[in-house]
This record gives sequence, structure tokens and C-alpha cells, in this order.
Amino acid sequence: MLTIIVSGRNDDYGKDFRPRLYRTAMHNAALLSAAGIDFEYFLAEWNPLPDRAPLSAEFVSKVPNARAVIIPGAVHEAYTLNPSMPFHEMPAKNAAIRRANGDVVIVTNADILFSEDLVRRIAEGRWSGNCLYRAHRIDVKAELDWNEMQDPANQLPSGEGRLCPPYYLGAGGDFCLATRALWHKLRGFNETVRFSTRAKDWQFFLSAAAEGIDIEFIGDVYHLDHEGGFRNTAAKNLNSQAVHFGKWWDIEFGLPIQNPVHWGFSNLPETAYGADGQIIVLDASRYFVTEEQNTNDREMMKWIAPPSAAADTSAAILLHTIFAAYQHRRRLICRVTKPALLAALSGFEAIASRYSVDIRCNANLSVAPGYTYKSFTPEPGTLCGIDWVLEENGADLEVYDYSTGERLDVLPAAVKVNEPGFNPVLSRRLLRAYLQLHSDGGCSIAVYGAGGHTKELLKWGIPDSIQLAGIFEQPPNAVRADAVLLSSASFESDMLERCRQANIHNVIALYTDWPKDMWATGVIA
Repeated sequence: MLTIIVSGRNDDYGKDFRPRLYRTAMHNAALLSAAGIDFEYFLAEWNPLPDRAPLSAEFVSKVPNARAVIIPGAVHEAYTLNPSMPFHEMPAKNAAIRRANGDVVIVTNADILFSEDLVRRIAEGRWSGNCLYRAHRIDVKAELDWNEMQDPANQLPSGEGRLCPPYYLGAGGDFCLATRALWHKLRGFNETVRFSTRAKDWQFFLSAAAEGIDIEFIGDVYHLDHEGGFRNTAAKNLNSQAVHFGKWWDIEFGLPIQNPVHWGFSNLPETAYGADGQIIVLDASRYFVTEEQNTNDREMMKWIAPPSAAADTSAAILLHTIFAAYQHRRRLICRVTKPALLAALSGFEAIASRYSVDIRCNANLSVAPGYTYKSFTPEPGTLCGIDWVLEENGADLEVYDYSTGERLDVLPAAVKVNEPGFNPVLSRRLLRAYLQLHSDGGCSIAVYGAGGHTKELLKWGIPDSIQLAGIFEQPPNAVRADAVLLSSASFESDMLERCRQANIHNVIALYTDWPKDMWATGVIA
């Protein structure tokens, strides 16, 4: 049996939420029925508005084989750490995953249409218990009919290109299939981050990959475009705490993430309603978050999310200091204590250690349930001539040579650091790209990509030892450079294919080949 999970609430999200919900559910249910697939369609309704009828009753009356679980407003009030977020998508879906009847569970969205090819693949079955199955998302205008949507000329630019994105990027939360046993082994999506829902799908795939779980694309889905979504939010507002999906945060800190054993609110009593008990309501009176947990989670926000839109210059200094230490074969002694710096250093150290950069730090990362991280190697009792010291000086970071006491200027002079935005995912991959280039004997790059991603990339600066041969909108096969650096998260797969077609093989991809074992520390119990 198959369970298809969607989430929502009775708030007219995007102005036409209910029509989109029923259109997609009826479309998908018809395809599944025609393919002879036994299924249930399961709605997780989070924090329904008290002055309107819950969506669940209407849903189970309209959609074939439907069930619903209601997570009441009192649960939301106790759970959320963001007053601007009335809806927490991933915890809602977790509540349904815990209560799914199917042996195989698909987590999707209320505006996603399955393709015929995808449903044929679902009908074939043959699911590995050690694999997450994804779909490639295609954005389309909601007013189009089904045949019009499949015409590439009618499809919209989106967060994915024509080819499937890297295994953890793109719209993974729009479709993910796995056996129910695997969902339970991984304990669903992150519930420890309670101030944002952004990129929890990306984090889920990174965390699963670190546990040795395979990830495979099996077909296409079509997304009905609407107001209020991430794609239609102004760039200046994307990292605001006020947007309904929450602010950007460090999705890689403390991987692999593990929810507590009662994930999905499985410890709450339930009351079933309807002739067949199709609607489950969780008992909100039994749900509470201790003040100790709230204090702990607010403290963790200092580690994984910036308090404001201030430039992340300190992380840029760390990046360039580590790269310079690699070039000069120096040991790096880091005397930092601020949570954001320790979190950034932890991520950089995980990469640098693969290139034999020796980083020492006496500070310890805060211990918090659900987060996994190793301790830094402490600095030795006696320093020596190979040591550089990086330390805090008020709001600044300073680097000096221990043997001479000389202060070092590690920041680039040609392509300067210029108020980089908080983006730990990009900064870690830049460090790896620069280390990879130099370890291969290269000293020049051509940047392929001339959009917003490249503008953000350049704000982090490029080491002076690396020559920027140019920035190009097409594969730069006529430019002499030791490597072509692909600069796009959304379209990297397409760009990589164009390089192959142009017979360009000296390519550095920031995202596609990110090591799946980068954060692996053990096996989830």
C-alpha cells in the first residue's frame, strides 16, 4: 500500500490554495487508480484558523481514499520560535509519516502534479529500503491544462534546470518516496529548528547521504505556480525572519541531524472522528516544550542563523586564512569563542582536514540534542615556527605569525571580500574549490555563470594566488584557464552537461560532487 502525504491549512495560502489542493489530489489519485495502485491520500493540517472550518473534513469528503491529521493551534504556539510563521510544513508532514498506513510513503506538496511516467515507475515498485527516491520539478502556470504544461515552451524558470539537480538541491520537499521503515529510521525532517522551514529538505538529503542512504531520481512532477511562494518572493525579502517560510540558516551544521524518539508528535494522544475514523486530532493539552528546551533552541539559533542581514566578513576571513595556511604549509591555531565563528570554523575544518590542513582550537561546540559534531583538536602546550594564530580582537579577527609576531593580511587584494551575505553552504564549497584547484597544480579559473550566484560568489573574494581568467555566460572553451568553475546552484547540472558537450573536462562543480560522507560520524540507531 502507498501513502501520499500533503500538508496545508485553511488560510487560502497563495490566494487559491484549496483549488490547487483538490486539482492536484484528484489528478494524482486518478493516475494512481488507473495504474492499479492501492493508496491513501493523507492531509496534515497544521494550526487551522479557529474562525474557519478545518480543511480536513472537506478533504476526506472529496478526495478518494483520504485521511487527515490535525495538529491544533496550541501545538503550534508551543512549538514555533518565529511569530511570523503560522505554518510549519515539515513537522506537519512528520506527523502524517508517523501515522501512515502505507508500506511506501510519498511526501509531496499540495500543488504538485505527478507525471504519467512517474506513476508508471511507482506502479513498478521495487523499492530499496536504503534509498530515497526524488522527482525533478517543473514549474508551470496554474491556468494551463495538463497537455499545455508538458510543452517546454510553456514551462517557467525555476529552482531546477532541464536536468535533475545535485542529489540534495532543488525541490526535494516536493516529492520524496521511501519505504515507511526508512522514514522511521531517519526520523523524518528536522524538528529541532523551530524558527524556519527553509531548506529542511536539502538538509534531510545531506543528512541521509551522510548515513549511507542512496538518493535516486525517478521522474518528473509539475508545480503549479502561485503567489507567496519562494520563487515569487522578492530577493530583498528572502532572508527576512518575516517571510512565512522563515530565514536562511546553516543547514549543514551538526549533521547528521536526528530528531527525538517522539518525532512527529507520536507521544500525543489522538481522537479519531468520522464514520471510519478518517480524521485524527492530536491532543494539544498534552504537548508542551520546556523552558529549558526553548532556551537551548534559542541559543542554537546563534550558531546556525545570523541575527541580522549583516555581512559575514568573519567567515570570509576564516576561509582565506585557512586557504593561505594550506599554501604556506602552516598549522592554524584558532582562538575564537563566538558561536557563529565556531560553527563556521567547524564546517571549514571538515573540508580543510581532507587537504591535510592542521587546525587547532581549544573552544568546544555547545552540546545540543539532535546535533552531531566532533570536537576540535586542542592547541599544543607549546607553539612553534610553523604556527599561525587567528584570534578575536573585539569585533575583528586578526592573524599573525607566531614565530615573528608579524600581523598577516590574508585577504585578497585583486578580487576583494565585499560584504558577503550569510551563506555557509557556498563558502564551504568555495574553500573546497580553491583547495582542489591548488592541489591539482592549477592557479587560474574561468567562472562559467554570470547571474546572481556569481555576484554572491565574488563577494567572498578570490585568493590572489588564483587568477580570474574571466566570467562567461557560455562554456568558455576559448579561454585559457586551469579550470572552469561552475557558478550556479539551480542550473549546475545543465551547465556541466554543456561543458561535456563542448569537450571541457577541467571543471570544478561546487555542488554536484559534494562528498556524501562529509558529515558522517556514525549510524542512526
